[in-house]
Amino acid sequence: MSTAVVNKATAEDIGRDAARALNETALLREALIREVRALGALYVIGRRKPITELTPEQQEKVREAYRDTLWASDYCVDMMGVCTSKALAEEFCKERGPNWFYTKLPIDSVLGDEPVFGDWAHQFPGSDATTLYENMQSATTAVLVSDWRMINEELDRLRRQVKSSHSALGP
Repeated sequence: MSTAVVNKATAEDIGRDAARALNETALLREALIREVRALGALYVIGRRKPITELTPEQQEKVREAYRDTLWASDYCVDMMGVCTSKALAEEFCKERGPNWFYTKLPIDSVLGDEPVFGDWAHQFPGSDATTLYENMQSATTAVLVSDWRMINEELDRLRRQVKSSHSALGP
């Protein structure tokens, strides 16, 4: 009888300890998620089949097509990792060669359907064509949803302020 009581008490202790550990794990997970979201963006690292595997003439055709259309195939693209900083992503890519790239991507959001350039475009830090990619201009700019909401809220506030000012001046 005393063995059964001890085993029951031990089992209850084990159960409480397990529940406490699960609760602590859930709290830590939520804290980590908040910290990652606070970054606003992560840097995804990938590699593309090296253009150097093509003949110089084929390389020029590919680059000309990109310059003319701003389009590149996703053929032979492998996603390889995620970094929390641009500097680390750039370092990884430079160490591995010209066909490695990184892309800044928003967390818990997606970029728009329009092509993006600048901070949000693929960057090839080890490529001889880096300036081609970095100097392109776009008619659109990617904006984080949270920033977009904040801008719209500020615009609404300013509109109300202007409307109030017009009303105070009279007809």
